[in-house]
Amino acid sequence: MTKERPQRSRSLVGWLRRRALPMSAKLCSLVGLMILGLWIAGRVLTDQYQWSQYLWWVPPIWMIGLAWMCLGMSAFLAIFSRRLGGLLLRPVLLLACVGCTGYLMIGVWHIHRAVLPSERTDDAIRIAHWNHAGQPVLQTGWEQALLDQGVDIVLITNAQWGTPRQDILNNFASYAPEEKERWINYSYKIHGDPSHFWVQDNALIASRYPMIRTGIIHFGSAKRQKLFNHSSSNLGWILFIELNIAPKSNANENSTTPTPIPFVVWLVDLPSDPYNARQLSMQRTRDAIDSWTGTSWNMGRHVWEQRTTPADLFPAPDLIIGDFNTIRGSDSLTKLAPGMTEAFSAVGYGRARSWTPTDNHRIRRQLFKVADWHIDLSLVGNNWKPARYRLEDGSRWGSTEHRMQIVDISPVLPKTQD
Repeated sequence: MTKERPQRSRSLVGWLRRRALPMSAKLCSLVGLMILGLWIAGRVLTDQYQWSQYLWWVPPIWMIGLAWMCLGMSAFLAIFSRRLGGLLLRPVLLLACVGCTGYLMIGVWHIHRAVLPSERTDDAIRIAHWNHAGQPVLQTGWEQALLDQGVDIVLITNAQWGTPRQDILNNFASYAPEEKERWINYSYKIHGDPSHFWVQDNALIASRYPMIRTGIIHFGSAKRQKLFNHSSSNLGWILFIELNIAPKSNANENSTTPTPIPFVVWLVDLPSDPYNARQLSMQRTRDAIDSWTGTSWNMGRHVWEQRTTPADLFPAPDLIIGDFNTIRGSDSLTKLAPGMTEAFSAVGYGRARSWTPTDNHRIRRQLFKVADWHIDLSLVGNNWKPARYRLEDGSRWGSTEHRMQIVDISPVLPKTQD
């Protein structure tokens, strides 16, 4: 009896080293290759199909990190195996991991651009956008930080109502200061020229340039909205702002009234319902734009005046900026902005995490900290080119889940004939 027990133990260990461990090593390599295959499929298809959009949304650092873990586990198990389990698959997985990691760092994060100069040109317009997501921004100072950076147009979405919005407007009054206090709308006023400030629904705009007119469209299902919490919505809106940038870029010293140069910005906050097929959702957004009623607010002599011109079309954008609730590079974006250039892809670098959801669960919270969801985007029209793009963490001023995006764009100079 005393000799059977060690013999059985050796038999079990031998079976593990001959059978179980080699098969497990091979299986880990195969799983790693499958994970990378799914990631590549997501990169290729993006959100062309509803099923592929969920692959596309999985952060690359999760997928590639899991593949590296599978490779390490396969190599570890192979050390204790008597057979060469996964001998052919591990080199393939290693090459795939190295290739995908290299593509992530160069092709997605563009880390090579970190050494390139990014000085602001004289003709550039600097625009900042920050989605407060209805969360409190308790600390002051971010407004002055934007002013110190020379931001020309500030676009805030979903700021808290009441006093917080009034405080934001007051802190940007230096854009067009006046001694007399003037009304912006029925709720907010400012010691400044009201043509440089606007508040409508969940949008707040402060600009160094005067605005000519604005208009807004809403879309989505209010009935379905009741199913969602504050962080998931089936409602969306797009606000256009038409500005006159002539005072800065086309001032004629011999004329008291420079020729107006319109510059159109679309400020967006699109539905975040994760169950929506993004292709269908973006098509509905496009349909809402095409069916705009022509109701807008136009700047009068001293006040904003509402007008309705049914024959008017929603003006074509020079810049679309805001919370798209779909990540950078999605195929669905072409329905909303065909032919436009995404600013980060052109001039940005880094992991570009514009949204980090808060979660009380300890494990999920740690996973979210390493996730890269870039859903706050800037799309630039053909007459302009992105010159600089940065995301700034605003958590030191409040608990908002979104980062602030700051983009410089410059006009495209006409080609001269030799």
